[in-house]
Amino acid sequence: MKKEVKNQDRKLLQLEELSWKNIENLDREKTIIFLPISPLEEHGPHLPVGTDFLTARDIAKKASEILVKKKPDFSYVIFPAIPLGYCKMAACFPGTVSTRVKAIRAIIYDVCSSLANYGFKYFIICTFHMDIGHLKGIYSGINKLKLKHNIKVFEPMGPYFFNDEVEKNEPKMGFDTKKEKHGGFRETSLMKYQYPYLVDESYKKLQSIYRDLYSPKYVGKTFKDIGIKDGYVGSPSRADTDYGRWYFQDVVNVYVKSVVDLIEGNELPILPKKIKMIMKSMFWL
Repeated sequence: MKKEVKNQDRKLLQLEELSWKNIENLDREKTIIFLPISPLEEHGPHLPVGTDFLTARDIAKKASEILVKKKPDFSYVIFPAIPLGYCKMAACFPGTVSTRVKAIRAIIYDVCSSLANYGFKYFIICTFHMDIGHLKGIYSGINKLKLKHNIKVFEPMGPYFFNDEVEKNEPKMGFDTKKEKHGGFRETSLMKYQYPYLVDESYKKLQSIYRDLYSPKYVGKTFKDIGIKDGYVGSPSRADTDYGRWYFQDVVNVYVKSVVDLIEGNELPILPKKIKMIMKSMFWL
């Protein structure tokens, strides 16, 4: 008879599959906890509302699989993915579920604080949703955590995205990919690679539409308010599966490097000052 492998003997773990005894036996100094969190949000007529959620969940899992081999003396625990986030701009389309920024702050704080009370020290917040209001909630939660607990918490995607690391690393595509803001070339490529069966073939005929969603003149407005009637910004018809494969792996590599740097005490990237100032100016959220 094949011997069953006990949960505590494995290095890649789903928190919901563990007993309290399994959790108690984890080495607090050598356990990394991933918390995937991204909202259900429309991404045009061609992509699923779970685009950001599925990607955040899959990145946490893939990064953990690599880390098990790269840092085998650590255990990697993935918290059940949370399908919530602030996405008010897309709230005019069915399927978008936007929560308050304060709710995101509370989720980040309460979840990590609960686990920190059991002695866990390393946390990676895994999100693929780059709405500044959503990030404000995450970073507010992180800052509150650091005031109460002696733990290390990091969110890798914000610094990667807003410091233009994507553009610096990506293959030359022959057009300005920085304009691909929501449900456009990048995310359609990503879904074609990850979940091709969830991508509606209509993407091939969608025209290119561009807006600077981070412009102050759009603050507080919905997509329909600014003339985005189909819920996407970019050029989905240019989607390329090979690019989607590259993009997914590049983001995974960012998470892997972030965990290694967190463990080794190396300097971690931060959000640009401009983004921090925008967050601070959003005092009503």
